[in-house]
Amino acid sequence: MFFYWLTIFSLFIVDRFTKVYILQKSSLISSVVTQTGGDFLSFYLNKNLAFSLPIFVWILWPLLLGILAWLLFFTWQMYQQKQMIFLPLSLIITGAVSNILDRLLYGGVVDFINIWQFPVFNLSDVYITIGVLWVLLFELRKQK
Repeated sequence: MFFYWLTIFSLFIVDRFTKVYILQKSSLISSVVTQTGGDFLSFYLNKNLAFSLPIFVWILWPLLLGILAWLLFFTWQMYQQKQMIFLPLSLIITGAVSNILDRLLYGGVVDFINIWQFPVFNLSDVYITIGVLWVLLFELRKQK
């Protein structure tokens, strides 16, 4: 179990480090522009939802905090029941907490991985995506 918590903590730290790095790099380029460059690493401050879907702030915070609270509660239940689905749920929570921290610190989510013809994203988004796919695989295997 120690290895599990160390891995989750390490993933969180790596994500935070990459965001701080890209923020420092982008501040050297421009402190006003919210999107810089077209390179693989491009700073973009996303003040909206995933894929830059617009949302009102008064809806955003209750929605984010409600989903996070439910995820924490459900993950804790799965952990107590020794069901392995708590592993991918932990990835989702790690990514969500880091993105929420971005919103609190910077007013939006720090995205920086820019792949051609794909929305700009960050490591937290990768964690969330892997976690969601992993949960779907769990559910598909359970149904068979």
